[in-house]
Amino acid sequence: MMGSMDHPTSTRSSVAATGSESRARPEPPRRRRVARSLRFRLTFWYVSLLALAAGILLIFVNAAAHLAGIPVETRLYPDPVTGFVYSQQVVNGAVASARAQTLERLQFFSILGFLVLIAGGAAVGSVVAGRALRPISELVAVARRVTGRNLKERIALDDADEELRQLGDAFNDMVERLDDAFERQRQFVADASHELRTPLTTLQIALDSVRLDPDANLDDYRHVADDAKAATVRIRRLVEDLLALAEGDGPLPRTRVDLASLADAVAEEMEPLGERRGVQVVSSVRPGTVILGDPMSLRRALTNLVENGIRYNRDGGHVVIEDAGQSAEWVQVAVRDDGIGIPTEEQAKVFDRFYRVDRSRSRAEGGSGLGLAIVAKIAAEHGGRIDLQSQPGVGSRFVLTVPASPARGGRTLAATPGAPSPIG
Repeated sequence: MMGSMDHPTSTRSSVAATGSESRARPEPPRRRRVARSLRFRLTFWYVSLLALAAGILLIFVNAAAHLAGIPVETRLYPDPVTGFVYSQQVVNGAVASARAQTLERLQFFSILGFLVLIAGGAAVGSVVAGRALRPISELVAVARRVTGRNLKERIALDDADEELRQLGDAFNDMVERLDDAFERQRQFVADASHELRTPLTTLQIALDSVRLDPDANLDDYRHVADDAKAATVRIRRLVEDLLALAEGDGPLPRTRVDLASLADAVAEEMEPLGERRGVQVVSSVRPGTVILGDPMSLRRALTNLVENGIRYNRDGGHVVIEDAGQSAEWVQVAVRDDGIGIPTEEQAKVFDRFYRVDRSRSRAEGGSGLGLAIVAKIAAEHGGRIDLQSQPGVGSRFVLTVPASPARGGRTLAATPGAPSPIG
């Protein structure tokens, strides 16, 4: 125990000593890096390769000139005594002098040509590199103009090379995604502030009514407390729905889900609400239907559909969760009610955020106007869809299409004849 207690102390002291040494011994100044552009480096490597090739050629030319040999001529000398004839090689002075002058000129012009070639190559390389990198400069200029309030800038690189055009397309796609994200954020803030204003105003009025009333009694305070509770419940529900819509579009966890068990659980959960409204909630999904998806998200989608059917129903009405069709790849489940129905001209808008067919009824019963928008989002995240069939005065039928789960053993679920396609 003592050793374990002493160890941290020694560690702290060594750290402190190290810190004091580092303070006492200043770090050497860092060398300033010279800024080198990509254009400079491309030009440098182009000129270097050109100089290497020209240098090798220059060496071979000069070596070949020197290996050509010294100009000599053979002269014959007869021996007057013996009569023999001797040969002797003699350097031709005039030819050798002319050849030496020629080699000097060759070396001079070779070096001069080498320098001119390098200078010209550097100029040409810089121009070519500049033209090749011009789209990148345009990309940088556009990127600098892009801000949180200005995401409409795009770069056009139709005439650029394939690689640079791909870079420009990737940049445009990135800006497009940023624009969508910022737009969703602005819409989220606007929707939240708009919808929170009403319950907060109600809460403030209720509190002010008793605060400014000197004759307020216990019943008044209880009434205000009930109003405050209803307002806070609505605010909490609204915040939860907004957060559900604001969640990212990342991949959902996919597991095998028993649709019948899920539908039974939703019907049991929503039964108390149905009893308070005089609406019966039942599930008739046949056992054995297995879907592939996120259980929590799918339960929320069915719950929202059932709650919507209860809120827009009549006294003594019904909300039924039932099978709507099945194929090897898709399963369709429907939530049907016999409530007020939705007019034809309104049906395309019911999945929009904060849209209510009957605004007075929805607000009075605490609806946020986000339930069906959340259902549409969950369906899209599963690669499926949500469809609506409704007739005013008769009722509505929402059909949720989700992926089927392959049966164990590698077989797919049996297809139901006449099952509607999830793709319209």
